[in-house]
Amino acid sequence: MPESAVIQQILAVLGTRPGVRVGIGDDAAVLEGDPLLLVAHDMFIEDVHFRWTTHSFADVGYAALAVNLSDIAAMGGAPVAALVGLASPSGVFGAAEIRAMYAAMEELAGETGCSIIGGDISRAKETVVGVTVVGRMPNGVPPALRSGARPGQLICVTGPLGASAAGRRVLDDPPARPGPIDARLVAAHKRPSPRLAAGMALARDGISAMMDISDGLCLDAGRMAVASGVRLTIDLDQVPVAEGVAAVAAHAGIDVAEFASTGGEDYELLVAIDPARAAGTATTLIPVGTVSAGDPGLVTLRHGRAVRLTQLGWDHVG
Repeated sequence: MPESAVIQQILAVLGTRPGVRVGIGDDAAVLEGDPLLLVAHDMFIEDVHFRWTTHSFADVGYAALAVNLSDIAAMGGAPVAALVGLASPSGVFGAAEIRAMYAAMEELAGETGCSIIGGDISRAKETVVGVTVVGRMPNGVPPALRSGARPGQLICVTGPLGASAAGRRVLDDPPARPGPIDARLVAAHKRPSPRLAAGMALARDGISAMMDISDGLCLDAGRMAVASGVRLTIDLDQVPVAEGVAAVAAHAGIDVAEFASTGGEDYELLVAIDPARAAGTATTLIPVGTVSAGDPGLVTLRHGRAVRLTQLGWDHVG
């Protein structure tokens, strides 16, 4: 069962009561308050999101917090506090490993104005780091939702894509002579950078819809299309590709535009915005497609023709 179907089954039995403005279905939930509060939760799981053969304890701690901060960025908010749940087999964590993981989290928390305020510790067969982040919206700024894309708008991204997926490939199949670019790709995979400043600026600028690119541009664009009830067209020829990705994609025998558009874990922001407003924003926005009326869903173009991709991105449960 794919992730979207699992979520629909969960929604079928849950209700929303007073105090909740936005529940399941966006990058973060929105709670009533003055200002509005944001709550996001993600898990970082051994042999699903990371491997001890490629990641240090510090890498795992940093990334587990970063991916949750990215959800706050996607709403246009600022993080305030985080709760961290840690479960692992006996013998994995000693004092040095615990300190390394939490020191890396604290480094990122300090840089982003967030405080780690508690959590839970337990035993499990594999290591799982579950993080819940609480954020808040700036006064007078509504949260940016996935559901606001409208016909006639542009679809944009905030930066080049594919670096994390390429870094994962480099870790899986190291080059004979790794160079500085390979190291940067690996760093993009291990230490993602949540686009908090960009998210807040874009929300203030009144963009129509926004989400982070966590599971791949094409998969996430399809989710925005369904949430907004519109058709999104992504032109793969316009997708910005990070430096060094082309060589990794060629080595893997994958079209570079498809590689960058489906690899996931980029944590850039995907934005729907009116063309006139896009020209006036101070945030870098790179157009990669358009919004039109029609059956909700995604169309992908390559060299001006519609193409069907075998894989749109990363599905966590399918």
